[in-house]
Amino acid sequence: MCGIAGIVGAPAPDQDVLTRMAQVMIHRGPDDQGLWRDGSAGLAFRRLAIIDLEPRSNQPLHHDGLHLVFNGEIYNYRELRSELQAGGHTFVTEGDGEILIHAWREWGEAALARVNGMFAMAVFNEHDGSLTLASDPFGEKPLYYCDRPAGLAFGSDIRALITAVDGLGAANEAAVQAFVAHDLMPAPEGSFFAGVRRLPAAHRLRWQAGSVTVTRYWTPALVEVPARYEDAVETLRDLLTDSIRLRLRSDVPMGTSLSGGVDSSAVAALCARLGADARRHAFTATFPGYERDEWPYAEQVARAAEVLEHHRAQPTASALADDLEALVRSQEEPFGSTSIYAQWCVNRVARDAGIVVLLDGQGADELFGGYPWMVGTAAVAGGPTGIARAVRAGGSRRAFAVRMLAGAYLPEPVIRVYRRRSASPYVTHGVVAQTLDVAPPVPEFAAGAAMRRELLLESFVTSLPALLRYADRSSMAHSREVRLPFLDRRVAEFAFSLPASFLCQDGVTKRILRDAVRGLVPDAILARRDKVAFEPPQARWLAEPAWRERIAAVLLDPSTRARGLYDTAVIEADLRAGAWRDHHSLWRAFCAETWRAAFARDSARSASAVG
Repeated sequence: MCGIAGIVGAPAPDQDVLTRMAQVMIHRGPDDQGLWRDGSAGLAFRRLAIIDLEPRSNQPLHHDGLHLVFNGEIYNYRELRSELQAGGHTFVTEGDGEILIHAWREWGEAALARVNGMFAMAVFNEHDGSLTLASDPFGEKPLYYCDRPAGLAFGSDIRALITAVDGLGAANEAAVQAFVAHDLMPAPEGSFFAGVRRLPAAHRLRWQAGSVTVTRYWTPALVEVPARYEDAVETLRDLLTDSIRLRLRSDVPMGTSLSGGVDSSAVAALCARLGADARRHAFTATFPGYERDEWPYAEQVARAAEVLEHHRAQPTASALADDLEALVRSQEEPFGSTSIYAQWCVNRVARDAGIVVLLDGQGADELFGGYPWMVGTAAVAGGPTGIARAVRAGGSRRAFAVRMLAGAYLPEPVIRVYRRRSASPYVTHGVVAQTLDVAPPVPEFAAGAAMRRELLLESFVTSLPALLRYADRSSMAHSREVRLPFLDRRVAEFAFSLPASFLCQDGVTKRILRDAVRGLVPDAILARRDKVAFEPPQARWLAEPAWRERIAAVLLDPSTRARGLYDTAVIEADLRAGAWRDHHSLWRAFCAETWRAAFARDSARSASAVG
């Protein structure tokens, strides 16, 4: 896990600029810094050593006119090494980076179809003067870029771009408005910064002679799955086991991030089944006295998985206040809840324990229909019988099912009314009106059956991209690496090809995943129907006097008022009443303005340095 950055185009990249780009990413790679440049390109690199800890694997790497920097891990590097050696390639390191550059020389962009990993990479080809950027299949590792007439700059962190390109750092106001009004994130190719774009998951960018093309290199295929449910369960268990086996390759200590939900518990249990050292350490965020504290669940899993050291992270409201600036700066863009702080704290505890790599369960909800509204999606897929079964399901899941069914048939004007009524009470009516029609893009490949379409949208547009951004930022803030076994292409294509009834039935979400780890994960965990995942008592925190004062100082500041984004009368009324009417919307507004202030200062300092 590392940080990469670079510049291509005229004039020749300046050594000092490349150095600054590397230095602002030191949290991504505290172990080494590397630079390379010629007359038309420059690469910068910060290393967090995970595989082959020797200096010989430092980057940039060079081979036969290719110059490579990459952030991430190629999990099947040993298998690729054997294949390349059989073809005549020789190697001087034991690392996965050298495998990647040789694979690129051997197969070109077709190498992307052969690698199993998470990565953001850049390859400059001195023979034709081209630069290729590529993101991993789900976008686990970020790569941002800025295309200018003079050339293209890219980086793992937006800060690397701000420090290199004069004028960057202003907010993308349309994105901020949609976020604070409706909790909408920018499109996968966008960002909260004007002029800064992100390379979406499973895409490659090619720059040559000032021309930029961006294309998708992987689209999830429909694969054959067993018709018999029990056989599908066994197949999934085998796929997950092999995915974890590959992701346990490391030359540094490993552990698991354990929330006590089904997904992270499945990872911990399968690590134990493999007898892996990663099961020795598990890390959980806990909130004593909070009714949604997951520590008791996580403890059950830790005992079943024979975890030797179960570490606690105990975030508090006062600690969040102390860490707020560092948290906001490490995230680089606004985030929707204080659960991100809990994740951030878990990684800090892992750092203090000397554990460099954590396996986590993110992605399972998106692949296996884990969100409550998926009950309704499965009902639509099941026709009249499925609808009847969903409506018979009790509790809140019936409400979700009915809502989903209604959403499938309601006309667009009615949906707009619903969005207006669910908008943040803290933004002006004008902003709500301007953002009513903002909608996430629907990729062309998200077509076909209702459940498959919903899973693809959650995985590539609406849910997972933001979660992966948070995971990357929270881990890299403390120079930790997070690996996600569910986001193996083999697992994903299998999940996307399953019948809806294998995923959700009788109000039970993630049905096949629960059954795949039955007997390994305690029954009490598999029976859970709630979704928590390191959820702090946010409403209670933000109601504390110190936080009320802090929020008022930010949202009622004259400069904030002057933007006309917030309905300050509503904010003032809530302050007088002593209660926030919507703590989720309140946090989004507060976080967005705290972020704006932090990065406005950064932009001003960087502009001075560049000038």
